[in-house]
Amino acid sequence: MYWPPEIKEKLAAMVADTPAQYHRYTDDALAVSELQAKKAGRSEIDEEAMIRGFIISVPRHLRDGIEEVLTNHNIDIMYYRPALDDANYPNHLRKNPAPTVNGTRP
Repeated sequence: MYWPPEIKEKLAAMVADTPAQYHRYTDDALAVSELQAKKAGRSEIDEEAMIRGFIISVPRHLRDGIEEVLTNHNIDIMYYRPALDDANYPNHLRKNPAPTVNGTRP
């Protein structure tokens, strides 16, 4: 999938402005952006797919922490409210498995 240089730079700037504790999630922003573009039937990443990918790469319960980053990059939070409320990216389950008690899940 083709990433225009200006879109990739904007994503890198947004990730750089994200608090450090979120970086473990925003590492997936490239892959999630590509999934968003494919979902929209595009063969190139556009700004909308990149922003949606960035948002969805962060677990839903932590997305309040990236709203300031979005605002600082002149992104309309109301327009992207559906993405902010969208389901979690499946990799969050792998990165943050439920705690186990004696080898079984409660």
